[in-house]
Amino acid sequence: MVLLSSLAVVATIASLATCQNTSTIDPSTVLDSTRKQWCESQTSACPLICLQLPGASGSPKENKCDYKSLVYSCICSNNQSPNASEYSQTIPYFECTEKNNQCVKDCDGGQQCQYDCRSKNPCGAQEPKRVNTTASATTNTAQATTSLPPFTGVPDKNGVASRPSADLNHIYGLAVVMAGFFAGFATLL
Repeated sequence: MVLLSSLAVVATIASLATCQNTSTIDPSTVLDSTRKQWCESQTSACPLICLQLPGASGSPKENKCDYKSLVYSCICSNNQSPNASEYSQTIPYFECTEKNNQCVKDCDGGQQCQYDCRSKNPCGAQEPKRVNTTASATTNTAQATTSLPPFTGVPDKNGVASRPSADLNHIYGLAVVMAGFFAGFATLL
């Protein structure tokens, strides 16, 4: 009996621990505007992440984020809650990158320390599941499919371009200036 109740307590504590979105950083160390942006990204990512789960639509049952505490909830239409740490633009991703940024800041310029901050704590999916892949891919060669003349400018009300694409006045002007330089040098010689 004691063993059974002990197991029930342990199971309850374990389930509570896995259901919580534990923050890896102190939210108060991040600007409110940044946390609001993180929450907007999280709530935008939730429907897209749900689309990748079998039997789920892009309309989650629950999609919330509290920018003050960075506690979020994403429950898909199939009652599953995806592992948001496997995706970028989610609260776990932002918390991870911020934790790395704070770690780098605490290194006081030490390059190995800075490298270790990021390399030993990678953020986002390390081995993402490829759910939208195809077995084979083909490429088509581009072919000309039109007999229209090249674009020569924006047409006027008659459908004709008001001027050619290469304005020859600039070219003639350059030729006159160059001829003047040559004539000037020729008279000096």
